[in-house]
Amino acid sequence: MVNIRICPKCKQPKLKSAVNVSGWLAPNMMECTNCGYLGYFFIEIDPEDFELE
Repeated sequence: MVNIRICPKCKQPKLKSAVNVSGWLAPNMMECTNCGYLGYFFIEIDPEDFELE
C-alpha cells in the first residue's frame, strides 16, 4: 500500500516534487500546492489513518 505525504504546515495531502531531477544523494524537495510550503520535511501516513477535517 502507498503512504500519503502530508504537508507539515497545513496538514493537507497536496505535496508535489519541487524539482524535476531526482538526486540519488539528496532528498527530494517537496512543495505544497495548498499553502506554498517548500522543504525537505514531510509527513508520511497510512491512507487508512488519514481523514480530512
